[in-house]
Amino acid sequence: MKSSDTSIQTLKLLRGLNEKYYEEARNAAELGKRVGFVNVFAPTELFYAMDIIPIYPENHAVFLQARKMTSDITAEPERLGYTPGLCSYALCDLGSAFTGISPVGGLPKPDFFLTTNAQCGTLTKWFERMSEFFEVPLYLIDVPFTGDKSPNNHCNAYIQSQLRDLVGFLEEICGKSLDRDRLARVIEMSNQTTALWADILDAAAAIPAPISVFDQFFSMAPIVAQRGSTVALEFYRKLKTEVLERVENGLGAMPHEKHRLYWDSLPLWHDLKWLSDLLDSFGACLVSTIYTLPWAEFRLDPENPFDSWTEEYLHYFDWHLNRRVDLILRQKKRYHLNGFIYHNDRSCKMFSMAIPQIKRIVQEKTGVPGFILEGDHGDPRFCSREQIEKGLANYFEILETGR
Repeated sequence: MKSSDTSIQTLKLLRGLNEKYYEEARNAAELGKRVGFVNVFAPTELFYAMDIIPIYPENHAVFLQARKMTSDITAEPERLGYTPGLCSYALCDLGSAFTGISPVGGLPKPDFFLTTNAQCGTLTKWFERMSEFFEVPLYLIDVPFTGDKSPNNHCNAYIQSQLRDLVGFLEEICGKSLDRDRLARVIEMSNQTTALWADILDAAAAIPAPISVFDQFFSMAPIVAQRGSTVALEFYRKLKTEVLERVENGLGAMPHEKHRLYWDSLPLWHDLKWLSDLLDSFGACLVSTIYTLPWAEFRLDPENPFDSWTEEYLHYFDWHLNRRVDLILRQKKRYHLNGFIYHNDRSCKMFSMAIPQIKRIVQEKTGVPGFILEGDHGDPRFCSREQIEKGLANYFEILETGR
């Protein structure tokens, strides 16, 4: 995104890593492996321990959106009655399945689907529809809502039973038993990888920030899809080394950092370069976001990962209003923030709920105003560049003048 003399060189490895990942998935049968289509917070370590290649439809949709293929790819599902405004990840995935169009050389037919209702209702119906389309089984992890109450033993036992049943489900598909020692080794690699990711994100607290949120968006695919593999571990080792070198040399993600901002909600995948350049023109650097944070906080107990996975499903994904505000306040202090951009994402209702209230509460507690950016993570029809440009110009004038 930036000129070659200041860009993060390790990120250039990603294209080759992603190409190899999808090529291996297409050749899974010849390699004696299975393929599962899963959502982003699935127990990835379990898959690698059982020679299952996890494919993330959201990640694949990002490639479509980043290459500005959304309008073309969503025409077919919309013709069939799926409405604009449905999660653009889902619309792009449906469109790719129905048409066979893919920016990564195509996806293999999955052996199963796995998702949860802990995040949003769209995921459940989306994966249900896709499992019917591909005529393969769907495993749903049903997570009860606790309302941010103290740990509930019945809820814990309910989710743990489903996770243990999942092992049997996968063993039947793979035709072999889970090797617990191998799972422990995979988890150890996963924990090392997520620790590296945490260190990389923490490095953005330096002034100037050596890595921006845009760089984080670009580099997050392996932490989602390949944690627990040597590929992800080695990539993030190299990335951390380079980022820390940038800190030592005072090299920032942008040449003249004036404003340090928090980004709330999903990226604008279809307009990352444009938005990055626009913010650069105001001397603004995005240094922290909720979107890349989960994988920095996940750690699994190698002796009993089922407890860890249960905790993630039951409590981590409950991003209620108070918790969102508390996170932003912590990030402000940790990353020396002096501004907030709240992406009111048209097709992600779960993340966009209560954004006006979050903005108001944060401003009351910090005295720092925020800007609500109206857009969509994948569908450019719901984004107005002109509106965003004018809104940000006004916002940075407010930050600089104090009006």
